[in-house]
Amino acid sequence: MKRHTHIIYVPGLGDRYDPLRRACLWLWRLYGVRVTMVPMQWTRDEEYVDKRMRVEKMLAEVVSERVVLVGESAGGSMALSVYATHTNVVAGAMTLCGKNTRSDNVAPRIYARNPAFRESMLQAESSVRALSKVQRGKFVSVVPLYDPTVPVQQTLIPDCQKMTLLAVGHLLSILAMLTIYGPLVTRRAKKL
Repeated sequence: MKRHTHIIYVPGLGDRYDPLRRACLWLWRLYGVRVTMVPMQWTRDEEYVDKRMRVEKMLAEVVSERVVLVGESAGGSMALSVYATHTNVVAGAMTLCGKNTRSDNVAPRIYARNPAFRESMLQAESSVRALSKVQRGKFVSVVPLYDPTVPVQQTLIPDCQKMTLLAVGHLLSILAMLTIYGPLVTRRAKKL
């Protein structure tokens, strides 16, 4: 019997968009997956480890299902670092316009408003080095044709799969990935 896929979704910056994210992710169940969004509350003055513990707690609660981590934008760094330390229980990871590399290329004001994001970026970059080629191959970077906020090259890690969708921009591309491209994103997640 094939196990059901459970997506643990890690949102990016912009906590005010969480209700919209939840509504879009609710529709993903129509495509044959379960989805749990773990709020990051990036602007809250909270340590990186506390945010990460929320993701790991949810990971521990998912029993007898295939788990795929999906990180959106800044949440990509969190999804990537959690995946790297839980490859024994996570089938794979994906990011949607994910900020996965180049921690040095983030504006200081972004780090100032979102205190744990810097540590998340540093952990992600460190985690990539610990992954084997096969493990990096179970990482999918879903990207638009063009993204001025998170350039496509900064979403890619060595040996990853790249899935390019017909979209332009950052927020609009994420919205398209959550809605009209939801069936494609979830189908790829189920194949990891």
